[in-house]
Amino acid sequence: MVQKQISIYGELETESPFNSDQLLLDVSNTHIALMVKFSGKKYVGAFELFQFDNNLMDWYEIFQQIRTESIILDRSYNDSRVFFNLNEAVVIPANAFSTASADAYLTAIHGDSAQHSVKYDNISVHEGLVNIYRVKKALNDMVNSNLMMVTPRHVYSKLLENILDSPELSKAVFLKLQFYYDQMLVVLIKDGKLFLIQSYTYQTADDVLYYLLNIAEQFQLSITETQVEVSGILDTKSHEFDYVEKLFKQISFSDLKQDNLFRNFIGEYPPHYFTPFINLTL
Repeated sequence: MVQKQISIYGELETESPFNSDQLLLDVSNTHIALMVKFSGKKYVGAFELFQFDNNLMDWYEIFQQIRTESIILDRSYNDSRVFFNLNEAVVIPANAFSTASADAYLTAIHGDSAQHSVKYDNISVHEGLVNIYRVKKALNDMVNSNLMMVTPRHVYSKLLENILDSPELSKAVFLKLQFYYDQMLVVLIKDGKLFLIQSYTYQTADDVLYYLLNIAEQFQLSITETQVEVSGILDTKSHEFDYVEKLFKQISFSDLKQDNLFRNFIGEYPPHYFTPFINLTL
């Protein structure tokens, strides 16, 4: 069953739809977020977040239920940006990439599969990286049949561009923890270089602790010197955040700039809840 977890419509009802309005989606195996950027405006004017279990439903059922419940999808859009938030991905140096070898990299890391389409993104950073990823054919077909003028990318690609573009990271040990429902996306940067980007599915707070302890041990992270940035669907009173605080001393939240979000946002949720999604629009 699809559940609408967050819905904030801002100016959606007062704005007339234009062909240049932009629809943005974050699509994972457990959630789909929808956002609207109105023509001529830089901020997100409406937001919906749906949660589901795709082990119990196929992608056709998921999209049909979201279409029924979504107010954002009552409009049509000629510019649809879809960010796949899927864990079957491999980031490699650009000089090691070729279209012929893309599937071989994925097979080596994630196993063989004939039910997926292989895609790749060039990551616009100074060192030059390529993100190769898989999208289930059923999901890929559903996206292209339900949306117009689709531009696909992967969440990893945009996240790395945002992080690696920061000059402050050139000598830092930086750990990014981005939370979704039952999912934690981790990025580790040391001395300006990418050491890890991976999504972890978790059921309990102890799972989060286990993953973080393994990462800290594997990469020999200093508890006091590692800069940890947290964002996403994470309650600061939760056991998950309690574990983060016990493991690391330098913790900050990735908050939104005021002009990135709808103007009449009343603050029902902490700003860091929206950062993983809004940063896809920048």
